[in-house]
Amino acid sequence: MTTEGPVLVGVGGVVDGEAFPLKYGNATLVGRSRSCDVSLRHCPRWIEAKEQGTESEKIASTVSRKHLKITYHDPTSIELEDLSSNGTFVDGRRIDRLVLTDVRETPHEIVLGESEKFRLEWNVE
Repeated sequence: MTTEGPVLVGVGGVVDGEAFPLKYGNATLVGRSRSCDVSLRHCPRWIEAKEQGTESEKIASTVSRKHLKITYHDPTSIELEDLSSNGTFVDGRRIDRLVLTDVRETPHEIVLGESEKFRLEWNVE
């Protein structure tokens, strides 16, 4: 069952094709660490690369273990905080901290490091 709310959709890199709903009132950590709520290491593409002998650490080497914190305060306030040294980009601009107030109307592209891409959008189902 899908509910209405913000969702982080993978659109490039090892997260491509994955969807991660954000929980109201919670902070979500995104990164390579297995302890992150959205861990690249749990994505099927990462696991497949490891099984094929590809050096999975090089796949997303510019993504920090704990790269981004997303806090879903309410439908009109979603905060993004960069925790990395390699950068987080929202709609093509590097951010340190950003509060989005229009996710219900406008999806936003989030890029971690060099290649991991997400779209933050509002799910209406």
